[in-house]
Formats: sequence, C-alpha cells, structure tokens
Amino acid sequence: MTKPSGDRAILSKSTFIRGLQCEKSLYLHKNRPFLRDRLSPEQLAKFSRGTDVGVYAWDLFPGGVDASPKTHFQMAASVKKTAAFIEAGEKVIYEAAFEHEGVVVALDILVKEDLGWKAIEVKSSRAISDTYLWDASLQYYVIRGAGLELVDFSIAYIDQAFIKDGPVQPEKLFILENVLPIVLDRQGVVGEKIVRLKEVIPLKNSPKIPIGPQCHDPYPCDFIGHCWKKVPAGSVFELKCLDEEQKFRYFENGIVQAADLPEEELDELSLRQIQSIALGKELADRDKLSDFLGQVKQPVSLFSWLDFKPAIPIFEGTKPYQPIHYSLAWQNPGKGNEETEIYSAPAFPGEETLMRLVDILARTETILVFGVLPDFEVLFQMTKGGTVIQGKFKNLLDKAIDISSPFSDGTIVWPQMVRAFTPEDILQSMGKPVITPAGKIKTRLEAALAIEKLARGNVEEDSETVLRDIEAFHSARLSNLLNLFRILEKLVQ
Repeated sequence: MTKPSGDRAILSKSTFIRGLQCEKSLYLHKNRPFLRDRLSPEQLAKFSRGTDVGVYAWDLFPGGVDASPKTHFQMAASVKKTAAFIEAGEKVIYEAAFEHEGVVVALDILVKEDLGWKAIEVKSSRAISDTYLWDASLQYYVIRGAGLELVDFSIAYIDQAFIKDGPVQPEKLFILENVLPIVLDRQGVVGEKIVRLKEVIPLKNSPKIPIGPQCHDPYPCDFIGHCWKKVPAGSVFELKCLDEEQKFRYFENGIVQAADLPEEELDELSLRQIQSIALGKELADRDKLSDFLGQVKQPVSLFSWLDFKPAIPIFEGTKPYQPIHYSLAWQNPGKGNEETEIYSAPAFPGEETLMRLVDILARTETILVFGVLPDFEVLFQMTKGGTVIQGKFKNLLDKAIDISSPFSDGTIVWPQMVRAFTPEDILQSMGKPVITPAGKIKTRLEAALAIEKLARGNVEEDSETVLRDIEAFHSARLSNLLNLFRILEKLVQ
C-alpha cells in the first residue's frame, strides 16, 4: 500500500454521490454550507438506522478490529490506523479507510482470505440501487489506487424473505452479492468524475445548473430552499396531478405559473386546483363530500395506531421491515367532553387492552381512521389474543372510514396540496392550526425508532419517558385527526 498522505481529502463517498446527482449541490456543500436546509427529524432518524445495521453486519466476519475515527472530521487518522492494521497482519478490519487522489472512503468490512482481500459494503435496504453501485465503484477505485488489490467486492443487504426463528444469524439475514464486474466496468467513469468534481469545488461561483429532476433524485437535495427560492407561489410545481417530468417540461418552456397552462392539456382535478390557487382557498366537490360524510353515522370514534418496522427482526415469526403495531389510541369525541385512551408498549397490547378497545369501539357506529388500515395479524399472533377477540376486532374495523380519502381523491383541492401526506401536512398546507406533540418526539418515524430501541433494550432514556413522549405524539395526532374531520363538516355546509 502507498503511504497515507495525511492531507485533508477533497472528496468522500457522500460528496462524490452528491456531485453525481448535481454539481451545484456539491459546490454549495463545500463553499456555502450556511445555505443548507435544516435536516428533518425523519432524515436524522434514517441515518441512525443505517449505522445500526452496518455495525450488526460486522458479525458476518467476527473478530475484526475497528478503524473508525472518533468523528468524521478525523478520517486522516482512520486512514493511518487502517494502514497500520494491514501492516500488522490483521485479517478483518471494520470501517477500513483509504485515501487516493484527494478522495477518502471508509469501507464497512475488509477481509483477508486465501485468495486476497475482499471488500464488503453493508446497506440497510432490501435491494441494491444504482447509487449503491456507484458508491462501491468509488470505493474500489480509491482502495485500488491506495495500493491494496481487491479480489472481490460485494454488497450486503437485507434478505426480505428472512423470518426470525430464534437468535438472528447475520449470515441468514444478509444477502452478499458480488458486484465486482459492474464495479470494474465503471472505473473509467469514476476517474473522470473525480477529476471533474475536483474542478467544480474551487470555482468562484456556483455552476449554472437549473432546477430539475435531480433536485429529488436519487435523494432530496438539502439546498432546495436556496435553489428554488425564485420559483413563485402558484407555480406548476404545486399541481398534484402532474408528474415531475411534465412540470419541468412546462417550466423549461417558460410556463411557470399554473394559471398559464393550456386548459386542454389538463384534467379536471388540475383545473380545480388552479382555481383554488387563484382564489387562495380550499374548494370542495360538495356532492362527493356529502356522499362521503353520509357514510358517517353517530356516535363516532377516532382510531389511530403507530408501528415500527425494524430492519433486524425483534420478534419471533416476523420479517425485516414488517410493521409491528405497538401503540393503539382511540378517542370518542362527545358533546362537551372527549374520552381519549392511548396504549403504548415496547411490544404489543395485551389481551386485556384489546378487550377494552373492542368494548369502546363497539359503542360507536363509525370508526374514523387516516390511511388504509394495516394488517393486525402480527398483533394478534404476538398477544396470543383468542380467536373470539380477533373476530370481534376485525368486525369492528369493518366500520372504519378513511378520512384521508377526500383529501387525496380530489374531493377537496387546495393551493399547496402537492406534498401533503399526513394529517399535520394537510392542516399546515391549508393554513389551519396544527397541534404539536408536547414531548421530544415530533414525527411518526421518530416514534417508530424510539420504540424500536426500547424493544431492543437500547435507549439512553428510561422507558417511561420514551412511552410518555410517544403518547404525547399520539395524543396530538388524534387531535389533528379530529380537526380534519371538522374541516370536512364545515366544507360541506
């Protein structure tokens, strides 16, 4: 191996992939980081999940040494540590770091076998994406350039057919797929791209790259707030029924405002949304909304649930990313008072809780939910609830009506409906009050990962605090569901 230079690297895996997606994004990342959008809690939570899976995969090749740096700012030290481990004859190295031509990479697992060195990159997904292949191609380029010959390069990813039966064995959970032929085929392009991206970074001004599909593909860019700031309100990008390709085609042809689109090229929903943009308010198809609300019989209950989808199964008989329903909540809005009950647990509601739920929901004629009801079969399986309870529970859910339907099927349109997917999104995009959870947990994904850590016994806070924060989130969700229903009632009048 060549001796580590000790110089600060210009590119890394993440910045190389960023530059492939958009050179302007790379430039801003390096030179104007203060323009970056704030990371959402969902994005931060996703990063945590990927790290956990990577460490778990170390058991595919146990007994190795860890070359991880203390922080990502100390990669040069990690490069030196890796070189020292190789020199000392170590056979398995985790987070092995290499530097070549001003590019630094860290590999999840490096293994020395009889035929030579083998590289394994670990992913928490259930398939190999093209981005992962570019990631692997860059790592091979740098590792080879640093002087270490690789005889194989594989990507380890989650086997979606795996079913937990006893302790999870990494060799059964992960699929190791050899991607060396693809990686070798991309080496020339990788070298060219490295040269090009290193030319972009020191430019005096950012590259003149217009907004386009690359702003969201393969990842949402964190400079959208900066690059899209001149896109006016009421633009073609706010129309829900146009796909991204159509929107950018209109935009590139100089049609920016939705109101300027040719009517003959639009469907009824887009025309109605354009009208709502012009009026600055939501519009309802009152006949359809009346028919929808006609299904709602009093008394009404609100029913909500939370689940988590562990990449590494926790409970027997479950698969990777299988939804595990750990929190149930119901609310009976009445005249002058509201009865709310929430049950949260690191595992599953017990038989007594299911009986209580069945009893309360049986008093109502309609159960309002948001989104398609999930399959609760795992819940019954794990709580060992009797078949009688299961039957009653399922029969009650036949009363369920999805109040997200009028907001997604065109019954109601409003100016900023394009990216409103949750109750909170809808309320906020309509300019309505949104109830914010009182605890630390603000999003569904944060709740899911918190309860997953609790179920694994891997939390910094005590379980009561976590469950209290989850219940605060769930309580806010129920209030927001009720507010959505009230909006439907007002719009039909």
